[in-house]
Amino acid sequence: MKLFSFFLLFTTTLLQAEPYIPNDEDVIASSRSPLSATLSKYELATLFEQNQWAGRTESNQGLLKNYLSEKIRQTDDPDIHYYYARLLQREHKFELALAVLNDLLKNDPSHVNSILLKANILKVQGQFAAANSSCLSLVGKASIETISTCSLDVKSQMGDLAKSYDGLKKIIKKRNISMNTRHVLAEMAYRLNMPEQTLQYLNEVDLAKAPVSLVVLWANAQLALGNNEKVLVTLSKLTVDESNLEDALLLRLAQAELNKEDSQSSKWQTLLKKRVTLRELRQDTYHASDLAWYYLMINHDPTKATYWANINWQHAKLESDKRLLELATKHN
Repeated sequence: MKLFSFFLLFTTTLLQAEPYIPNDEDVIASSRSPLSATLSKYELATLFEQNQWAGRTESNQGLLKNYLSEKIRQTDDPDIHYYYARLLQREHKFELALAVLNDLLKNDPSHVNSILLKANILKVQGQFAAANSSCLSLVGKASIETISTCSLDVKSQMGDLAKSYDGLKKIIKKRNISMNTRHVLAEMAYRLNMPEQTLQYLNEVDLAKAPVSLVVLWANAQLALGNNEKVLVTLSKLTVDESNLEDALLLRLAQAELNKEDSQSSKWQTLLKKRVTLRELRQDTYHASDLAWYYLMINHDPTKATYWANINWQHAKLESDKRLLELATKHN
């Protein structure tokens, strides 16, 4: 039971991603090909969506930033400014992102995606009351499901996890629900030590075309249930180029490999060790939670785990981040 509970702690800020909000897994990087001088909104939205998929979170990010940095000087289109705020959020430039969103919402107070993004950023910063207020400002602008999911997701970080989970389930009942609501319910179930229910919410999701944060959640639930082989087989097929796998996914692969009783391989552990070495050389704070978990779960080093957990806490103050810091400190 102690080991089972430990697996359920094996979660990151990534699990808090919204459908219109990028993952903290994403890294701003250069791409090999230039973007078109003009992208339609549909093309821009599609590019953002695809760049959240496993093995693709570095694709075109640098060019997207250059493209949008130029575009926001040329237009007041709220969608363009919203996407730029998303890029700033990816870089953990939360205050700048909020400034862009606040200016946008002064001119277009009904821009739902921007309100959701603002709520998400405030939530990650630990400003839960302000985040909930942002959610509630959606009244009259968005569906009951969207408002409830946003608000109860925030409240679940304020000591009302079980109540928020039950409340959201009652609101949505048996009707078709959005990917975002499904994701939030699955994440709440996981935090409540119910990995089976987590997987029930995710059983129809195509992991190859899902945000990395959702894939991580699926893997966490499988690991909690001891399904190491399933994690190894499924995650290894998400991309043909293993070097493109995100740190969080490499971490789950290494964990499954380490825990598999008959495993004779150390392939994923070796790949992850090389990635961790690179991150440490760069002092890469984007992946601080992954590095902390690496030193807790794979290469046991309580001092380094505490170091990276503290850095992660500077950027993100969700319940999972607090528990990570407590766990690292406890083992130090």
